[in-house]
Amino acid sequence: MKHKSFLLLMVALLTTIATYAYTFKSGDLYYKITSATTVEVTYQESSSLNNYHGLTTATIPATVTKNGTTYSVTSIGDDAFSWCTSLTSITIGNSVTSIGNGAFSSCFALTSITIPNSVKSIGVYAFQYCSALTSVTLGNSVIGIGESAFSGCSVLTSITIPNSVTSIGVYAFSNCSALNSMVVESGNTTYDSRENCNAIIETASNTLIAGCQSTTIPNSVTSIGDYAFDECSALTSITIPNSVTSIGSSAFRECSSLTSITIPNSVTSIGSSA
Repeated sequence: MKHKSFLLLMVALLTTIATYAYTFKSGDLYYKITSATTVEVTYQESSSLNNYHGLTTATIPATVTKNGTTYSVTSIGDDAFSWCTSLTSITIGNSVTSIGNGAFSSCFALTSITIPNSVKSIGVYAFQYCSALTSVTLGNSVIGIGESAFSGCSVLTSITIPNSVTSIGVYAFSNCSALNSMVVESGNTTYDSRENCNAIIETASNTLIAGCQSTTIPNSVTSIGDYAFDECSALTSITIPNSVTSIGSSAFRECSSLTSITIPNSVTSIGSSA
């Protein structure tokens, strides 16, 4: 039995090493070959806690050459820069199409990020707890923003959602206590910010899915989604119009400064811990 357990442990360890192994290093960055012509930025160790220790700035190139072969850098891997606590700025090359899960999570010193137009997807927790992040520019090809992608970015003041975005995960902007401007670009067929409401509304269902401290809920909104104002600690008051019939679960969870809320008679259902 002990022998069998040892074998299972070795298989698990080898699987972990294979999963996170890098292929080569170029400059400051580690890369993993993903096809004959592409690589992703990854990290050296099986745990990213001390990954790129002391690195303050980084540039992810569009291409990188190794042993005479030039590869396109098409992705930033899962957890690639997570807990890179000294990183203050990073430039992403215009060949990158995806930013992985947790790629920059807990980069506490990162102050700004520009997502190039080549990027189509931003993974779950991608920039979670980037507590110094004041500026985010999303490229005009982003389709999906993952769950909790920017949650805990506590000094981020504004966000503009490009008209290309068709999917925004729950908690995407949870605990972004400084947010006072949330704008969806005109032309987006999935979401809107009608009447300068400073919120993200799902157009087809008229559901407000994410709000901030300066949100004014339009009369056309019929529901407030789950976790819409989750951990919006700077929100002090909100008026819910007569058009709203339902308030989702935990819609106002941990809104610690909320002292005034008006709920009209039109509301027939309120989720748990709303």
